[in-house]
Amino acid sequence: MIEKILLDTRALDKIGLYGKLLSIAPGEYNLEFVKNLTHLSATRLKSLLSSIQIDLQNLSSVNLSLHKNTLNLPKNLIEYNQYQQFLAQESISYKLLLSILTNQDESLLAFCQRNYISRSTCFRQTKKLQDHLKEFNVTLNQSAMALTGSEMVIRILLFNFIWHISLGDSLARAFDQEIEELFVTYEGTKYKSKYEIGKKEALLHCKICLFRIKNGHATNLYQLTNQSFIPSGENLDFFSAFFEIIDSAIDILEINALFFLFYYWPMLTSAADVRLPIVQDCYKHEKSELKELMVEFEAHCQKFLCDFDFDHQSFLYMNTYLTLLKFCIFKQKVPLLNFFEATIIKDKYPLHTVLTNTIQSFWRKIANRKGYEWLKACYTDLAFYQACLLYPIYIEKEQKYKLKVAFVYVSNYLVSMEVFNICERLPYVEIERITLPTEEPFDFYILSSPQLLPPFTTEENTAIIDFCRYRDFETNLCQKLLAAFNEKLKRITANSG
Repeated sequence: MIEKILLDTRALDKIGLYGKLLSIAPGEYNLEFVKNLTHLSATRLKSLLSSIQIDLQNLSSVNLSLHKNTLNLPKNLIEYNQYQQFLAQESISYKLLLSILTNQDESLLAFCQRNYISRSTCFRQTKKLQDHLKEFNVTLNQSAMALTGSEMVIRILLFNFIWHISLGDSLARAFDQEIEELFVTYEGTKYKSKYEIGKKEALLHCKICLFRIKNGHATNLYQLTNQSFIPSGENLDFFSAFFEIIDSAIDILEINALFFLFYYWPMLTSAADVRLPIVQDCYKHEKSELKELMVEFEAHCQKFLCDFDFDHQSFLYMNTYLTLLKFCIFKQKVPLLNFFEATIIKDKYPLHTVLTNTIQSFWRKIANRKGYEWLKACYTDLAFYQACLLYPIYIEKEQKYKLKVAFVYVSNYLVSMEVFNICERLPYVEIERITLPTEEPFDFYILSSPQLLPPFTTEENTAIIDFCRYRDFETNLCQKLLAAFNEKLKRITANSG
């Protein structure tokens, strides 16, 4: 998704071709064979391969070898994501975002001259980014080198792009010594593990906020909500020292905003997350109206989905609350980080769409209530993100979607137990020991010999334990089980649709 926002046509062709190359085994190939994997002409293919070669020289000691009509693919080429991030960092759109944030260029002309492009090229190559930002009511004004809209949304959008593309390394030198000293001072024994989101994420939030404050862009969180996200009695020494970096007066509104980004913006990771008590305290003091909405949502889930056991899954309930809280604060579509993986999620998890639609029906109804009209423009996004949270539990609890696996014991007891344990660890699998023949239908069969296969089985819904290739059996079995499970979900969802 992110490449479609940032990359130009040539870069998109390069990353698409690189993905094709990674899908075939290392070795020597005729260029005609490679061309048939793509939609490219022979001339375009050679041009892109040469360009990829040049890129890889900057990234790795392992490279493609191109000789006339032959391509040699070595082992250990860099990962797809690493090359995607490199191309994104080289894109005009990403460079423009960084320039606007850091105030690196005094004008669009200076930016274009530094990057050896014309103004028209800049406008053309940043059009997709401009359209993407509009979805969040943020305007990219290239001529003024400015972003306008909700300041908190702008900071979150900047964080998402920089984190997704470089894990914050694009701003590695910005305020580096000062912030490192700040974290060394306040990350001692008392503050150990205080920032569950991770030090690099916290550093990036700090840097983005410092740049925006320094350039005169104050937080608008208080205008969005008068809620304080700081628990009473919380030690704010870290946040007070934060303002000394840019010689700014302490601003409690900015502290509240940064505290929100540290503790409330990321999803909770587990019941042991150090941020859970802070979020629970916030929920305890939440308005009764929002709490009642959460109770209604839980009842809807129990009626139309399953019992998610929120009483014993406190961090799951708090995550559901956090997602709703973010939408209620901004009253618009909000840029949660997994937006960039939305297409992959929908393709990889067929049941996610069913779950999303069921959750959507609830929020669609709420959007018709007085005071919640703003939900009409974004309830589909709210439902999507909540479905991401509930999906793992739903798959585990909803029996009708599980893959029913029949397992015939093999003579080797150790191998039999290992195979059985592998399947029991997969939440979407329900395994049963059987003896042959069997009349009970199963979705998948694991056996020790092809001679034992029932006549109605196929290669896709069976796994044979091959002792000659047992070293890779666990990986292959898990891949086949997941593929069979997804096929079952596709059949079920197609029939229900």
